[in-house]
Amino acid sequence: MGIMWEGLVQGLSGVWVIARIVIPLMILLEIAGANRILERLNGIMARMFRWIGLTEEGAFPVVVAVFFGLSFGSGVIISHLDEGKVSPREVRIIGVFMALCHALVEDTAIFLAVGVPLFFLLVPRLAAAYLCCWGLHRFMVWRERREFQGKAVNG
Repeated sequence: MGIMWEGLVQGLSGVWVIARIVIPLMILLEIAGANRILERLNGIMARMFRWIGLTEEGAFPVVVAVFFGLSFGSGVIISHLDEGKVSPREVRIIGVFMALCHALVEDTAIFLAVGVPLFFLLVPRLAAAYLCCWGLHRFMVWRERREFQGKAVNG
């Protein structure tokens, strides 16, 4: 029975550490969303996403996913796709980026509290996400050109 009690106390202690970080962070992010700070931040960050094939509208779901996580980012993607703000090609790129680099702010805050160096939290994830999305973008552009050339020769 003592082991179970110790496990429960340690588990609750871990949840408390995470809650102390995540709850204030979520409150700040909700305030930022309500004050349209995310839209302004997107205008700045959209420049970084151009070379992987995203427009400013396409970059917004990525910005939301990086700060809020996959559930919010997915909701924004679905609404942007329904409204025609992003192309199916952009959705693929956004999906890859979100899979590799979601909840960057939350995860970083949690792991910093545990003592993981900031470099190892940000650089590998961002580099992997950008490189994979750049490769995917280049492949899709190459494939579209090849299909276009095939139609021009045959048609």
